[in-house]
Amino acid sequence: MEILEKFKVKIEKILLIATTGILIANSSIAIETNKVKEPSAVRDNLLLTESDYIYIPEGLGSSLEELPTRFSLADKLDIRVESQGITNECWAFSTIKSLETNIAIKENSRTLSDFSERHMSYATSKLFLDGVNENGFDKNVGDGGLLVEGLAYLTNGQGAVVEEYMPFENNEVLISLDSINKPVDTVVNDYYIFPIINKKYTYDNSGNTISVKYLKADGTEYTSSELNSVRKIIKEHIMQNGSIATTTIGLQKDFYNGSTIFNSTAYNCNSENYERDHAFSIIGWDDNYSKDNFAEGHKPSTDGAYIVLNSYGKRAFDEGILYVSYEDKNIESESYGIQSATKKDYDSIYQKDFYGGIFQIGARNINVGYYGVVFDRDVSKKEILDSIGVTLCSYCNIEVYINPVNSDMDINKMKKVANLTEEMNPGYHRIYIEPTTLEGNQFAIAIKQITNNESFYMEIEAPEDGTSYAYVDSDNKSYVSLNGNDWENLKDLNVSGIDMSKADACIKAFTDEEKEEIVEPEPDTHEDEENGEIINSEPDIHEDEGNGEIINSEPDTYEDEINEEIIEINSNTYKIKEDYIYNIRYGTNVEEFKNSINTNSQSLEIIHNGEIISTGRIITGMKLRLSDGKEYTIIVRGDTNSDGKITITDLSKIILHYNDTEGFILSGDALKAADMNFDGRVSIVDISQMLILYNSL
Repeated sequence: MEILEKFKVKIEKILLIATTGILIANSSIAIETNKVKEPSAVRDNLLLTESDYIYIPEGLGSSLEELPTRFSLADKLDIRVESQGITNECWAFSTIKSLETNIAIKENSRTLSDFSERHMSYATSKLFLDGVNENGFDKNVGDGGLLVEGLAYLTNGQGAVVEEYMPFENNEVLISLDSINKPVDTVVNDYYIFPIINKKYTYDNSGNTISVKYLKADGTEYTSSELNSVRKIIKEHIMQNGSIATTTIGLQKDFYNGSTIFNSTAYNCNSENYERDHAFSIIGWDDNYSKDNFAEGHKPSTDGAYIVLNSYGKRAFDEGILYVSYEDKNIESESYGIQSATKKDYDSIYQKDFYGGIFQIGARNINVGYYGVVFDRDVSKKEILDSIGVTLCSYCNIEVYINPVNSDMDINKMKKVANLTEEMNPGYHRIYIEPTTLEGNQFAIAIKQITNNESFYMEIEAPEDGTSYAYVDSDNKSYVSLNGNDWENLKDLNVSGIDMSKADACIKAFTDEEKEEIVEPEPDTHEDEENGEIINSEPDIHEDEGNGEIINSEPDTYEDEINEEIIEINSNTYKIKEDYIYNIRYGTNVEEFKNSINTNSQSLEIIHNGEIISTGRIITGMKLRLSDGKEYTIIVRGDTNSDGKITITDLSKIILHYNDTEGFILSGDALKAADMNFDGRVSIVDISQMLILYNSL
């Protein structure tokens, strides 16, 4: 196969860690055997080395010039210390806590939302009282779970569900399938896969650590600068985005500094002889936490620790809080952090990677590659594609292309809808694009990926026997290309160790349905049989014989007929919500704007400072008035100063607002213009979208 010879495809698997958890009941520990097997790493005959995967960009972790020596989210947020009871749901508690703390920080609130860990656990499981959950992983309730399973749940349309719809119960009994049919409240738009840090130790005669060697996934050593950069992005994420979900060894008492596990305050594992069995949340750090606070025989060589929130309730540790050394074997080896989330804001989601990617395929000696998918759709639905989701294996730049009419994936014929020039981090990202109407029974999405080192690789979903991903399947409509013109179906690639016949690219598409215009029925009429006169079946009226006054036989009404008519308004191009019309492109004139509005209003008036504006003027700082008198404020996307242009001033205002710069906090229409993705707040996603818009001019 020519493309395979060029591509030299080989693989590296993500190290997925099963996390079933320590269980606390009546102040004692109940141990549950780990039943969720983790996909193994295949390393034979690799051409793509792990050093390519662990590429660390220059300047990583430099958004804040100086970090405090100590920080804890517990000082900033009212964090609930929760208990998983006798369940194996620690993985769900740590993942959900990342979501809850992220939302609180973005909303500048101390109060955390409350989402259901129980729903995450059950919705991702297979067996129920009355049948099999077709959307479950190949595991059952009580088997524990993987952090990546929780992240898949938060991005594939299963959750998050608010706690009140499925409250926590201290059991993992089988329930009926309809018990998990709950409304999705919030979806994750971005999460970070942090670089892996592995560790090798030298010891003194007591077993305490003398020195640590910090290793990348391929076994090469981190430089001091690289290590500091990775730790800096971890700390910056906690401050700016919330807690980080990670894993540890929870069952070995010797690693704790107390007489029992649960009366301990500090923990450090410096052994390579144990498998991870528990997940928790990093909520802060203390650079000066003394190495002497840790257990004799397992003391680290340096001061400093992460501050960790566990899920065993306030009776455990220091009211649920534990200090874990920076040198701990596992705390930096697999971790994830949520960067942004929003209320569910789409009607449909198209996806190949429902369960999420667990493999990477790629090639050396090239830094640009393409991958794409073709989706089938129901042409009876009128849909607008307004965002796509993609999972990235590396720090990279991407361009997004779509074909809204058929499956043709020639990049030169597709429409470029996004160009993300700022390097994106490994993880999942939802990218808002110019809304595009889908017209055919198929549509295609292609990603052009550019890295700053000589390698290209893409994330794929594929089955792995003996794990919770065992029964992953495919419709075989995922593709890869070196030039954007010649595409190869993933199923036709021969990659050692992966069942490519069931492989899919990790791309999602989010659509809104165009709402049908509501047409009021006409009054019933009939034709008089004798003279053909049309008779209306409205209430009879007659003329008073004395003075000619019209008398209605129904109760009196004082409203004009036109005010009784229901005025409908919608748009295939713009987003209309409450009293606002969003997503107006800069430079749009009055006539173009009116042509994009669908309504049964008898008039459309554009108002500026109380005056009606004629055609030809550029839309900025204006309102739309309908025939019933209702007005909508028109928001030009990114135009924070209402001058009809997108300039460095608008970009600066959004950045200053995001950084909470005194005197530059946006409000009113300016704040809504800065909300590029219409999710009700200004986040790093909005800044990224503004940069794309500004750079396109």
